[in-house]
Amino acid sequence: MKEVYFLARHTPFWAIPLLVLSAEFGYVFWLRKKKKGALLCLLLALIGASATGFYYWAGGPEKSVKILKKIHRNYN
Repeated sequence: MKEVYFLARHTPFWAIPLLVLSAEFGYVFWLRKKKKGALLCLLLALIGASATGFYYWAGGPEKSVKILKKIHRNYN
């Protein structure tokens, strides 16, 4: 779980570049009529956007980890 907490704490450093690059490549694949590649890239962009949204909704690095720990504790 340490890896997940690390990813949650440092979300903007991986999710925003993932969002930008996958949206750009998704658009390029869409222009080239490659639907599977475009859908995969747009799915990755959606994952990046939702991770960034969760990070900002939670209130930053420490609070996002606390919320994930609480979710994990309630799940078990």
